[in-house]
Amino acid sequence: GSFTCGACPSGFTGTGATGCTDVDECATSNGGCDALSSCTNTSGSFTCGACPSGYTGDGVTCTDIDECATDNGQCTQGCTNTDGGHTCTCDVGYTLDANGRSCSDVDECAANNGGCEQICNNTTGAYACSCGSGFALDVDARSCTDVDECATNNGGCAAGVACENQPGPSRCGACRTRYAGDAVTRTDVDECATDNA
Repeated sequence: GSFTCGACPSGFTGTGATGCTDVDECATSNGGCDALSSCTNTSGSFTCGACPSGYTGDGVTCTDIDECATDNGQCTQGCTNTDGGHTCTCDVGYTLDANGRSCSDVDECAANNGGCEQICNNTTGAYACSCGSGFALDVDARSCTDVDECATNNGGCAAGVACENQPGPSRCGACRTRYAGDAVTRTDVDECATDNA
Protein backbone atom coordinates (compact mmCIF):
# COMPACT_ATOMS: atom_id res chain seq x y z
CA GLY A 1 0.00 0.00 0.00
CA SER A 2 2.97 2.45 -0.44
CA PHE A 3 5.80 3.45 -2.74
CA THR A 4 9.27 4.96 -2.65
CA CYS A 5 11.02 7.20 -5.19
CA GLY A 6 14.41 6.10 -6.30
CA ALA A 7 17.48 8.32 -6.52
CA CYS A 8 18.02 10.56 -9.52
CA PRO A 9 20.24 8.96 -12.16
CA SER A 10 23.82 10.03 -12.75
CA GLY A 11 23.98 13.46 -14.33
CA PHE A 12 20.94 14.72 -12.47
CA THR A 13 20.39 16.21 -9.03
CA GLY A 14 17.32 16.05 -6.76
CA THR A 15 15.53 13.70 -4.35
CA GLY A 16 13.56 11.74 -6.87
CA ALA A 17 10.37 12.61 -5.05
CA THR A 18 10.54 16.29 -5.91
CA GLY A 19 12.04 15.79 -9.33
CA CYS A 20 15.43 15.46 -10.98
CA THR A 21 17.30 18.38 -12.52
CA ASP A 22 20.05 18.05 -15.08
CA VAL A 23 23.53 18.84 -13.79
CA ASP A 24 25.52 21.22 -16.03
CA GLU A 25 28.89 19.48 -15.82
CA CYS A 26 30.44 22.14 -18.10
CA ALA A 27 29.94 24.80 -15.42
CA THR A 28 32.68 23.28 -13.28
CA SER A 29 36.24 22.88 -14.58
CA ASN A 30 35.00 22.76 -18.18
CA GLY A 31 33.40 19.41 -17.40
CA GLY A 32 36.83 17.78 -17.23
CA CYS A 33 37.49 18.59 -20.88
CA ASP A 34 40.87 19.99 -21.84
CA ALA A 35 41.07 23.78 -21.57
CA LEU A 36 41.65 23.90 -25.34
CA SER A 37 38.50 21.89 -26.03
CA SER A 38 34.86 22.90 -25.72
CA CYS A 39 32.37 21.35 -23.30
CA THR A 40 28.74 20.79 -24.35
CA ASN A 41 26.16 19.96 -21.71
CA THR A 42 23.61 17.27 -22.60
CA SER A 43 20.69 15.82 -20.70
CA GLY A 44 22.30 13.84 -17.90
CA SER A 45 25.80 14.10 -19.40
CA PHE A 46 28.21 16.23 -21.47
CA THR A 47 30.58 15.90 -24.40
CA CYS A 48 34.04 17.31 -25.08
CA GLY A 49 34.66 18.90 -28.44
CA ALA A 50 37.54 18.11 -30.77
CA CYS A 51 41.00 19.45 -30.08
CA PRO A 52 41.86 22.55 -32.11
CA SER A 53 44.13 22.53 -35.15
CA GLY A 54 47.74 21.89 -34.22
CA TYR A 55 46.79 19.56 -31.37
CA THR A 56 45.93 15.89 -31.11
CA GLY A 57 43.75 14.10 -28.56
CA ASP A 58 40.18 13.15 -27.65
CA GLY A 59 39.06 16.50 -26.26
CA VAL A 60 39.56 15.37 -22.70
CA THR A 61 43.30 15.72 -23.31
CA CYS A 62 44.86 17.77 -26.10
CA THR A 63 48.59 17.51 -26.89
CA ASP A 64 50.55 19.86 -29.10
CA ILE A 65 51.69 18.41 -32.44
CA ASP A 66 55.37 19.03 -33.23
CA GLU A 67 55.04 19.89 -36.92
CA CYS A 68 58.81 20.30 -37.19
CA ALA A 69 59.28 16.59 -36.45
CA THR A 70 57.70 15.67 -39.80
CA ASP A 71 59.34 16.86 -43.01
CA ASN A 72 60.82 19.82 -41.08
CA GLY A 73 57.34 21.39 -41.08
CA GLN A 74 57.76 21.90 -44.87
CA CYS A 75 60.33 24.61 -44.08
CA THR A 76 63.33 24.81 -46.42
CA GLN A 77 65.69 25.88 -43.60
CA GLY A 78 64.83 26.30 -39.90
CA CYS A 79 61.62 25.19 -38.17
CA THR A 80 60.47 26.35 -34.72
CA ASN A 81 57.59 24.50 -33.07
CA THR A 82 55.01 26.65 -31.25
CA ASP A 83 51.87 25.84 -29.27
CA GLY A 84 49.39 24.69 -31.88
CA GLY A 85 51.59 25.55 -34.83
CA HIS A 86 55.09 26.28 -36.05
CA THR A 87 57.11 28.96 -37.83
CA CYS A 88 59.75 28.65 -40.52
CA THR A 89 62.99 30.56 -40.06
CA CYS A 90 65.90 31.38 -42.36
CA ASP A 91 69.65 31.39 -41.83
CA VAL A 92 71.60 34.65 -41.74
CA GLY A 93 71.84 36.04 -45.26
CA TYR A 94 68.42 34.74 -46.29
CA THR A 95 64.88 36.12 -46.05
CA LEU A 96 61.58 34.27 -45.63
CA ASP A 97 59.45 34.19 -48.78
CA ALA A 98 55.78 35.19 -48.86
CA ASN A 99 54.75 31.52 -48.67
CA GLY A 100 56.18 31.41 -45.14
CA ARG A 101 58.19 28.25 -45.86
CA SER A 102 61.04 28.86 -48.32
CA CYS A 103 64.04 31.17 -48.03
CA SER A 104 65.72 33.37 -50.64
CA ASP A 105 69.21 34.79 -50.69
CA VAL A 106 69.55 38.41 -49.59
CA ASP A 107 71.61 40.55 -51.98
CA GLU A 108 73.50 42.58 -49.40
CA CYS A 109 75.26 44.48 -52.19
CA ALA A 110 71.97 46.01 -53.37
CA ALA A 111 71.82 48.36 -50.40
CA ASN A 112 74.66 50.83 -49.84
CA ASN A 113 77.07 48.55 -51.75
CA GLY A 114 77.02 46.23 -48.72
CA GLY A 115 79.09 48.79 -46.82
CA CYS A 116 82.07 48.03 -49.08
CA GLU A 117 84.32 50.93 -50.08
CA GLN A 118 84.95 49.62 -53.60
CA ILE A 119 83.61 46.25 -54.82
CA CYS A 120 80.80 44.20 -53.25
CA ASN A 121 80.46 40.56 -54.30
CA ASN A 122 77.17 38.89 -53.35
CA THR A 123 77.43 35.18 -52.55
CA THR A 124 74.84 32.62 -51.52
CA GLY A 125 73.85 33.55 -47.99
CA ALA A 126 76.62 36.12 -47.59
CA TYR A 127 78.77 38.70 -49.37
CA ALA A 128 82.38 39.82 -49.48
CA CYS A 129 84.12 43.14 -50.14
CA SER A 130 87.10 43.37 -52.47
CA CYS A 131 89.31 46.08 -53.93
CA GLY A 132 90.32 47.08 -57.41
CA SER A 133 93.78 46.70 -58.89
CA GLY A 134 96.45 48.44 -56.85
CA PHE A 135 94.48 48.38 -53.60
CA ALA A 136 94.47 45.98 -50.63
CA LEU A 137 91.54 45.13 -48.35
CA ASP A 138 91.92 46.50 -44.82
CA VAL A 139 91.45 44.42 -41.66
CA ASP A 140 87.87 45.69 -41.37
CA ALA A 141 87.20 43.72 -44.58
CA ARG A 142 85.40 46.75 -46.05
CA SER A 143 87.92 49.53 -46.65
CA CYS A 144 90.68 49.62 -49.26
CA THR A 145 94.21 51.02 -48.95
CA ASP A 146 96.47 51.93 -51.85
CA VAL A 147 99.37 49.52 -52.36
CA ASP A 148 102.77 51.15 -52.98
CA GLU A 149 103.97 48.83 -55.73
CA CYS A 150 107.10 50.94 -56.16
CA ALA A 151 108.33 49.75 -52.76
CA THR A 152 108.93 46.26 -54.14
CA ASN A 153 111.20 45.55 -57.12
CA ASN A 154 110.77 49.11 -58.42
CA GLY A 155 107.14 48.28 -59.18
CA GLY A 156 108.22 46.05 -62.06
CA CYS A 157 109.70 48.99 -63.97
CA ALA A 158 112.97 48.51 -65.84
CA ALA A 159 116.23 49.50 -64.23
CA GLY A 160 116.82 53.21 -64.55
CA VAL A 161 113.14 53.94 -65.01
CA ALA A 162 111.31 55.79 -62.26
CA CYS A 163 108.32 54.03 -60.67
CA GLU A 164 105.50 56.43 -59.87
CA ASN A 165 103.07 55.28 -57.18
CA GLN A 166 99.54 56.61 -57.52
CA PRO A 167 96.09 55.57 -56.30
CA GLY A 168 95.59 52.12 -57.76
CA PRO A 169 98.28 50.62 -60.01
CA SER A 170 101.65 52.33 -60.21
CA ARG A 171 103.15 53.45 -63.48
CA CYS A 172 106.63 53.55 -64.90
CA GLY A 173 107.91 57.02 -65.70
CA ALA A 174 109.99 58.13 -68.67
CA CYS A 175 113.57 56.93 -69.11
CA ARG A 176 116.27 59.13 -67.67
CA THR A 177 117.84 61.23 -70.36
CA ARG A 178 121.39 62.18 -71.15
CA TYR A 179 122.64 64.78 -73.50
CA ALA A 180 125.29 64.71 -76.22
CA GLY A 181 127.20 67.65 -77.66
CA ASP A 182 128.24 70.94 -76.08
CA ALA A 183 126.15 73.46 -74.22
CA VAL A 184 125.09 75.17 -77.44
CA THR A 185 124.44 72.24 -79.70
CA ARG A 186 123.64 69.57 -77.16
CA THR A 187 121.02 67.02 -78.16
CA ASP A 188 118.99 64.60 -76.09
CA VAL A 189 119.95 60.96 -76.15
CA ASP A 190 116.85 58.74 -75.86
CA GLU A 191 118.08 55.63 -74.07
CA CYS A 192 114.58 54.08 -74.33
CA ALA A 193 115.05 53.76 -78.08
CA THR A 194 117.83 51.24 -77.55
CA ASP A 195 116.95 48.07 -75.64
CA ASN A 196 114.58 50.06 -73.42
CA ALA A 197 117.57 51.28 -71.43
